[in-house]
Amino acid sequence: MLKKRWPLFTAIGLVLLVVAGFVFAPMLAAKPNYETYKVASTSVTKTVSANGQLAETRLLAYGPAEQPTLISVNGSVALPVQFGASLEIKSVKVSVGKSVKTGQWLFTYTDVMGKDVRVNAVASGVVRSIDTTAGLRTSGAVMTIGSASPVVSVFVSEYDADLVALKQSATIELDAISATFEGTVTRIGQVAQALSGIKQYEVLLKVTDLPEGARFGMSATANIKVLTKDGVLAVPLNALVGDEDALVDLLSSDASGNQTVKRVKVQLGIFGDSFAEVIAGLKVGDLVITGLKGDVPAPVNFGPPPGARDGA
Repeated sequence: MLKKRWPLFTAIGLVLLVVAGFVFAPMLAAKPNYETYKVASTSVTKTVSANGQLAETRLLAYGPAEQPTLISVNGSVALPVQFGASLEIKSVKVSVGKSVKTGQWLFTYTDVMGKDVRVNAVASGVVRSIDTTAGLRTSGAVMTIGSASPVVSVFVSEYDADLVALKQSATIELDAISATFEGTVTRIGQVAQALSGIKQYEVLLKVTDLPEGARFGMSATANIKVLTKDGVLAVPLNALVGDEDALVDLLSSDASGNQTVKRVKVQLGIFGDSFAEVIAGLKVGDLVITGLKGDVPAPVNFGPPPGARDGA
């Protein structure tokens, strides 16, 4: 009799196993380990990055003539210069790297009439190069003198040029010496220059305190702060989901540790480099999901998020 009933017992056992699986499987499943950001009052900053060099405002070439010639401005490539007839240099009174003052005696040459002519500095600066020596003849530069006034010349893409304005602050880095210092926008070029096939505008940054080891001509990277808003609620850009609507996923937990994820619509303000301002839809203390721990980050989307330029 028992042998006839074993199929029934087996079927009942299988049913119980299936029911138990449905009941206990969710309890045994590993809970997602979310990366979250706690909403708080913060600052949202947008910057424009630009590359260039540390330069001086002007470079003067002195030759066998009474007046020098301006050959470079704000780090531009120095232009070759000729002063006329090839004349003999009688003496040189300064050396490379030395500071000179207005009116200081630089060198002497002999003119076509055989008269010795003394050349004096028309402005103070620093001797950058000496291109000949006493006793030789030349029609070109005898020496070049820089202004010693530091300026950072960088080039901004035409797509970002409209965001840059006078008096904006910038953080500047000299890669060669791993040094960082501050600057201020003092001039914005009005005519585009084609660099590597991209139209860019020159932006000049005034600097005062240069780091030790800084030298003119060093490559510089500037991050210009074009927009800053303090004391606002904001979320990381990677917390935003959705294409047409701005959405975020909120994480909450009850007393038993059960997690709940709720997708909510938010109203955004300005976009920064890493954060977006939230005007409505969130409150201080909300936990927004930014990803799963251990996940490989999604590819970075370089460029402003949709509507960023319009503040949407």
